[in-house]
Amino acid sequence: MPDLFIHLQPSHRLVTILSLAHLITAGFLWPLELPMEVKIAIVVLLIISLHYYLRKDALLSANDAVIALQLKEDMCCIVTMRSGQSIACRILGSTFVVPYLTVMNLQPEGKFFMRSVVILPDSIKEEEFRRLRVWLRWKWKQDQEAGQ
Repeated sequence: MPDLFIHLQPSHRLVTILSLAHLITAGFLWPLELPMEVKIAIVVLLIISLHYYLRKDALLSANDAVIALQLKEDMCCIVTMRSGQSIACRILGSTFVVPYLTVMNLQPEGKFFMRSVVILPDSIKEEEFRRLRVWLRWKWKQDQEAGQ
């Protein structure tokens, strides 16, 4: 199977999902019996969180946002950031693949912390999304099972 190249685009669905999740979480704060200063501090943290994840995962405007993936035959994944930096990563077993969402959990070489790439159908071409899901479900899964 040849290398698979995936070019990511901003996802308006992910913008909606993240915004609603943060808004609902903020809404659950107000009925709680907490001092107003604590509620305000939590809402400020929620706004910072929303801004960070919108730029990094949904709008792909942050320098560390993944804008392209290259899955190689040896099951290495090269991620390209908006800054132009490319990093070789190993695909982790916790990667999640369903028809409406793919969450790739990647371990960058030489790094301790993993990184996740959230991919919704509106962030890549339909055929690329199908090929990615097939690759991750069959090719990668078979190589994982063979390695155990």
